[in-house]
Amino acid sequence: MRTTMALAVLALGLPALPAGAAQREALAPVAAHSGYTYRWSPQNSAVVLSRPGIVVVLRPGAQVYEVNDHDEVADAAPSYSRGDLYVTPSLAAHLQALARRFSPAAARGAETLASGDANVHGSITMEARQLQGSEAITVQGSAPASAPVTITLLAVVSSDIPTIVVSRNDVVTDANGRFEAIIPIASAYERGTLLRVVATSSPGVASAQTQLVMEAPNNGVTVPLEQLPH
Repeated sequence: MRTTMALAVLALGLPALPAGAAQREALAPVAAHSGYTYRWSPQNSAVVLSRPGIVVVLRPGAQVYEVNDHDEVADAAPSYSRGDLYVTPSLAAHLQALARRFSPAAARGAETLASGDANVHGSITMEARQLQGSEAITVQGSAPASAPVTITLLAVVSSDIPTIVVSRNDVVTDANGRFEAIIPIASAYERGTLLRVVATSSPGVASAQTQLVMEAPNNGVTVPLEQLPH
């Protein structure tokens, strides 16, 4: 049966799906089911999904995607094959939820709640560093006052392994627009892991990102016990 399927693919001249595609869904049917208009944008090398109240821009190989005028982070980057993007079931479900959230009926019901966020504009600034003596990082930054900020950690552990979503953490800026968080890096403990930190907020607030290479918790510290002969 497997040989027959492989021959069928070759006969049709279609590229094989990427590894792990069995757990993915083609984006075009997902978009059609949720009422999105599906369009390929050659200028941006991206797929643009649109319906009243919402525009989503997804790019093959990129975990960060655009929802209206703010960024969100997928659990895994979309992959391109057979003339379409393939997305994880989690991202497909989120796109469907966004369609429901931005439906005309939902928009009318949320108009009052959203009016506050619509007036928030600005940008996020952020810096991150490894916390000495701990398997954690400390993140400090600024954004509009009293704004929600989501800090997403992404781990790049190998050129052969897809980027891993480590965690998402929600904070709120203070009256002066400052925020700070100490975030464990589990399960990105491997030394030399490239850790990307992405901070997003409400529509109208530009996102920010930075990255650092994870080292030993007490890197650079001389410990006498480790110097003893064994």
